[in-house]
Parts: sequence; structure tokens; C-alpha cells
Amino acid sequence: MKDRLQVIWNKRVVGTLNRHKKGGVVFQYAQDWIKKESSPVSLSLPCRKEKFAPAISTAFFENLLPESNTRTMLAFHRRFDKKDTFAFLENFGEDCAGALSIIPEDQEPDFTPGQYENITQVLIETLDKILLNPEKYKLYPEMKHAKFSLAGAQDKLPVYIKGAQFYLPKNSGSATTHIIKPINAGFIDIPRNEAFCMELAQRSGFSIPNSKIMKIGGHELYVVDRYDRLKVNKEIVRIHQEDFCQAMGYPAERKYQETGGPGFLECRELIDEYLSNQGVTNRMLFIRMMVFNYIIGNHDAHGKNFSILHKKDVEPAPFYDLVSTQVYALDNKFAMAIGQTYRLDRIKEHSFKKFAKDMNVRPTLLTSLINEVCEAVENVLNGLIAEHEKNYGEAKIYKELNEIVKSNTIHLQSLFS
Repeated sequence: MKDRLQVIWNKRVVGTLNRHKKGGVVFQYAQDWIKKESSPVSLSLPCRKEKFAPAISTAFFENLLPESNTRTMLAFHRRFDKKDTFAFLENFGEDCAGALSIIPEDQEPDFTPGQYENITQVLIETLDKILLNPEKYKLYPEMKHAKFSLAGAQDKLPVYIKGAQFYLPKNSGSATTHIIKPINAGFIDIPRNEAFCMELAQRSGFSIPNSKIMKIGGHELYVVDRYDRLKVNKEIVRIHQEDFCQAMGYPAERKYQETGGPGFLECRELIDEYLSNQGVTNRMLFIRMMVFNYIIGNHDAHGKNFSILHKKDVEPAPFYDLVSTQVYALDNKFAMAIGQTYRLDRIKEHSFKKFAKDMNVRPTLLTSLINEVCEAVENVLNGLIAEHEKNYGEAKIYKELNEIVKSNTIHLQSLFS
């Protein structure tokens, strides 16, 4: 059927997507999947025979798509409306975040592993274009034959990397292994910023995918391992995941709390309901990450920047997209309110008391967790800056990150001294 897509998970059809009006979609599980697997693609889409309403179906699948200028460019190149979720999935759904591969119903899926196209030279030429005219060119839209989708507003590209060569998959059976992000004219040294913040989190005790800066054709790229991919023998296996917005049924345009998206309270309720098989461990982990984001000045930690892995059990995904937005001339409003406060300069002790209530922990426990994270960061900060300057060269961004982290740590500790 022309207006129907098949959704594939682990080389089996998990369900179908029918086109709805205005580019929306209607999802329905395949009966064979329900009988033999009974694994839901989302906590918001539990296994059942009946079709799901267009709103909840579209909310989940639209959250797989890129945002902002990248979305506009991709739609323009393929000649469809940028609001048409069905058309996006039809054109770009073959390799999505998590384990899903979405292709037209009349297309026979090719599960042959290891089928890749070398794009190293094309990538260098594209990076040259971006450097000269960053408003006109973006990484993903310049890959003419790409059939994958990755959510988010940042310019990024999922790739398979072998040595110093970059590849794109040719079929459904060949998955990507890394995500790369180029420089951004509006955010100076953002690849170094993210690489530093990610490794700072890793050394402070958080589960973080490995990342680094790679140089190609005179350009710097931020490169991070995909935690939703696993190499088994010679095949790259997809691991299913979904972000918190998908799990709670929020559409992508409501990823920020101020626009009706999830706040810390809703995130805690999700964790307590689905991720409490280890008691309160995951709730404490989430609180620690809030503290870490405060310390580095990451004000963009919205509902799509936290995810869940669907393995044998549901478990928290490693943390990702850790960037100090405070370094840049932005409005310094947090994506989620601490207490009832979004603005950094208005967050006081009472804000954290309300946050403790939202997280269902005693204020004394919150104080202990804050001190724990502050100490962990302080212990590794100076050494990590020295390492990054040695590995990648000195840059102004490291001085700015150092000042922000130390300033935020001092302010945070002063509220509880």
C-alpha cells in the first residue's frame, strides 16, 4: 500500500504506520509480533491489537526526526512539507535512533550486514562548504543518498567509522556506529565543549559513551560512540531506546517544560514507575545528573536529552548531549525548572527545597548528593583541562569552561553551607 510503512525491529516486522491527515501517522502492532514478542516500541505504545490514535502515534515517531534548519532543508531537497512526518519516515527512516528501521511496505528489507559506502571525501568537501557558508549548508542534507534519521536541533550525522574513514550504510542490515557533529558558527568551539563536558561527566562517575575530537581535512569533528549500537561478531546490532518525551507521549515541540513538556517531577514519576527495579538507585542517578548539568552550565537538558534502553529489562541509557550552554550568550534559562525557577540568577536555596520535594528525597539527602557531585568534579577538573589542551591544543573555550564550572560549584555549595 502506498500510504503505509513497515516498522522493523530485530529483522522482524513489529507493526505498520498508515498515513493520517496533515502528515500524521497511525501505528498498529503486527499480530504476529504481539503473539511471539510482546515487546513494546515505547512505554507510551504498549502492545495491543487496536490501532493507536494519530496524536500518540505521531508524537512517538515524529520524535525520531531532526529539527530546525536540518529538517527544513531535508524536506526541501526531497520536495515534501517539513511538517509531513509520514514523508520524513518514508524517506529517512531506514536507520533511526534505537532499533527501529522504517521502510515502505512494498520494499523488501535487505538485512545483509556490512554494506557501506565510503563518504570520507564527500564529508571533507561538505565541511569545506559549511565553513564558507554555515547558513546555506548542513552536514546531513548534503548526504544525497542518506536514509537515516536522528533527532535534535544540532547539525549531526550518524556514520560507520573504520580507522580514519567514514561510511554511510547502504541497506537496513548495516547500522551506523558513531555520531559526528561539525563546528557551529554560532557556538564557538562547540565540538571541544561537548567532548570536554562528556569526559568530565565520565570521570565524575557517570555512564557516558566514549567521545573525542577527530580531525579530517583540516576540520574538527566531535565524535561519539552510539550507545544504541553493539558489535556482535562482524555485525552491528541495534539496541532499542526511546527518549523521555517519547516514553511519556510528548510531541517534539513540547520537549521544554515551559512549552508544556516534562519537568523534573514528571521525569521522577517515570523513573519510579518503570526504572525502579534497583530501588531508588536510578532516581539518585538522575538527581546527580541534574547537579552535574547545573555545574557545567548545561541549560538545555530537556526531555529528549534523557533516554531509556529497552533490553531484557527497561534501564536508563547513558547520558549524552552534555554541553555548557552557559559559555554562550544565551538567555540562561534551564530547560526544566529547579523548584519553580528557570533562570540561573534566581535559583536560591528554596528552589532546591522544592526540587527535593519533586524528587521525593529529604533536603539533607539532596545536600549530600550535591556535595558528592561537586567533589567528584573538583577532583578531576584541572587534570582533564590539561589533557584536552595537550591532545587538541589550547583554546579559549577551556578557560571559559574552567571558570564556569568553578563559579557554579562555589555558588551551589554556598547555598548549603
